Amino acid sequence: MMNSEEFYSTRDLNVYNTPLEVGLRVLTILNELKHEAIDINRLIIYDYFVLHGNDFDVRIESLHPPTPHRSGEIIIKRKVIQDGINLMYSRELLDTRYTEEGIYYKANELTPAFLNYFDSLYYTEISKNTKLVIRKFNSYSDGDLDSYVNDRLTKWGSEFTKESLIRGWSSE
Repeated sequence: MMNSEEFYSTRDLNVYNTPLEVGLRVLTILNELKHEAIDINRLIIYDYFVLHGNDFDVRIESLHPPTPHRSGEIIIKRKVIQDGINLMYSRELLDTRYTEEGIYYKANELTPAFLNYFDSLYYTEISKNTKLVIRKFNSYSDGDLDSYVNDRLTKWGSEFTKESLIRGWSSE
């Protein structure tokens, strides 16, 4: 008789914020851009807004919870997004373009074919939010997008800090 524990792997089975999950979101963003190339900085910001849509439009339900200090994701996600890009590039699911201005990424002919295999509710919501993010921010210059983010960075997630200060003060 087999022990039920024999069916479990000892590997780390975390899928959230792994290169695979982030790489799939990157592909979704690039696919929506219809072969327009963007750099990693814009990918990081778009990825943040895909997950936290409520931070730029109160009518959008965020896909991930509004955790305290969530804006820090914009700062710390560079490595995992680069790892996700590298994973998708290694599978020939996106193209890389090297220019004097930097490295740019874009969808290729395999990108939409690959993404057509996904049909979960979560993926549908990612796709919907991606369209909204690109509609809102794609006309922004890099400088305008950076200014937009920098002007609001301290607000995203700080509502919890303010709430805890008020609760702490009022409970005395």
